[in-house]
Amino acid sequence: MLIRSSLVVFVVILGYLYVTDGSEEKQNIRSKRAKKPRTPGASVVVPEPDQRLDNEQSEISSPVIPTGFLSPSVKEYLELGKSIPGRPGTDYPILSAVPYTNFYCDEQPYPGFFADMETRCQGWHYCDIDGRQATFLCPNGTQFSQAVFVCDWWFNVRCDLSPRLYSINARLYQRPKVNPTKPHRIITKELVEDIFNK
Repeated sequence: MLIRSSLVVFVVILGYLYVTDGSEEKQNIRSKRAKKPRTPGASVVVPEPDQRLDNEQSEISSPVIPTGFLSPSVKEYLELGKSIPGRPGTDYPILSAVPYTNFYCDEQPYPGFFADMETRCQGWHYCDIDGRQATFLCPNGTQFSQAVFVCDWWFNVRCDLSPRLYSINARLYQRPKVNPTKPHRIITKELVEDIFNK
């Protein structure tokens, strides 16, 4: 039995040496480099790199990220930083769903459009005349502008002023001061002559 196991070990070692062919010994031996003869007066001139700004090759290439390495949410976050000025999450909110907030239309004195301060103005509410409430989100990089009732770029919106502008909604459902049924002025030949002959 001992001879048989010794024979197996010997065959394994012999097979290993046959397969490697002593290459581990070759890796440890360093060969000396041959020195290049120097010629007097000959110097190597390295061309200076092109520094023009319009050169496409002068752009610094970003490292290639392997496919599947980043989650979709991280990829979206990185893409936002390229397309929208500012830092996502710091300069402007990046909500993906309407969050629950403590805004209630019952607490507003009039119906209309209201920026939600708890979402840093990315969320906004529409309070209907009947008391119903609908909540919406502005796209990432934008905030609800209480002054004009639209989603605008974050750098154009002063979110902290929104509650002071809630009163603009009072004008939405007022009765018009001018009678809309009042007939318009009729353009006659005399009127046109008076306008152009003055």
